[in-house]
Amino acid sequence: MLRPFRVAAALAAALLGGAGLAGAAGMDLLEALGAALRGAAAWQADYTQEYVAAGMTAGEEVAGVVTVAWPDRALFAGGVPPSQLMGLEGRVVRLLDLEVPSCDEHVLGDDEWARVPLAAVLDPRGAVERFTVLDHGERGFALVPREPGGVARVEVSLDGRDLPAEVVVVDPQGAVNRLRFGGWRAAAGPPDGRWLPEPPRGLDCVRD
Repeated sequence: MLRPFRVAAALAAALLGGAGLAGAAGMDLLEALGAALRGAAAWQADYTQEYVAAGMTAGEEVAGVVTVAWPDRALFAGGVPPSQLMGLEGRVVRLLDLEVPSCDEHVLGDDEWARVPLAAVLDPRGAVERFTVLDHGERGFALVPREPGGVARVEVSLDGRDLPAEVVVVDPQGAVNRLRFGGWRAAAGPPDGRWLPEPPRGLDCVRD
């Protein structure tokens, strides 16, 4: 099953303590990422995703195409042809797996939204209440939640245009979700105009 939600949030437009705890270079790059994402109506890239379970050294890889748009829209389409899709539109997240098949939809509450790394990209200066921003390598930053939640650490490395080259999400149990991106290009939006993937006829989405 595709597991990219918190990763999508970290870069879609992602998923900090007192400002004095924030790495200066890391904060600058976090703000640069937001500015880059605002530079086009939408962005599209090829990606590979590897999910490594806690205690393991390698995991299953999925390749696909991601489309993101400022401030809060993203669509991951994994597989050829796409069979695992994750859409984010505002506070609504929809996961569609055509192999099972299954469709799950969740509306993020205020507290959930605040704990998602996307909040840090949307409002870098305001995010210092919930995340600590650390420098990470020459062209990256790391987000560490101040309180325990769905992620333990998010590491983002940027390319020469300040768009994501790699995003690594570590969950509290030690599982690692690693995405690498290439070929970012401006786009009008998702291929069929829908940010939330449409389930096939006869398959209903389970909403909670």
